[in-house]
Amino acid sequence: MTFYSVDYLTKQNNLTNTVVILLVALTFVLLAVGLVATFRHRFNTRYRDLTIIAFLFFVFFAGVQFTDLQNTNIKNSQQSQMTAFIKNYVKAQHVKTDDVYFNSTSLVDGMIAKEGKNYYQIGLSKDGQSYTRTQVYLVNANVEVQR
Repeated sequence: MTFYSVDYLTKQNNLTNTVVILLVALTFVLLAVGLVATFRHRFNTRYRDLTIIAFLFFVFFAGVQFTDLQNTNIKNSQQSQMTAFIKNYVKAQHVKTDDVYFNSTSLVDGMIAKEGKNYYQIGLSKDGQSYTRTQVYLVNANVEVQR
């Protein structure tokens, strides 16, 4: 079972967006360089071919980004809710942020919190505005922590 720290959840949220934006920006720069080279050397078809390839990569990455935009927004919203929940949970339970880990990257009913050597199942209400905390014991003690 894998548990995630608060730092991991906040950094993971921003890392995915950054990588995709960098890929789109890089292909756009390659497209611009290819267009400039094509106009400078109009009779050399090598630059035209490279520009077409860069344009196809740009269209591909832009299309993938557009397709995944809605899923990414939902995932980011869920991870933001999770980080807000963790901050409130830490304050309510009087534990350090560094000592709490959760087995889910999004706010779901039945997730497990690891506080030191103790494990607690978090039960969420239907509206997500309250929770219950019940101590549980793991059958499989193999636990991996992502910091």
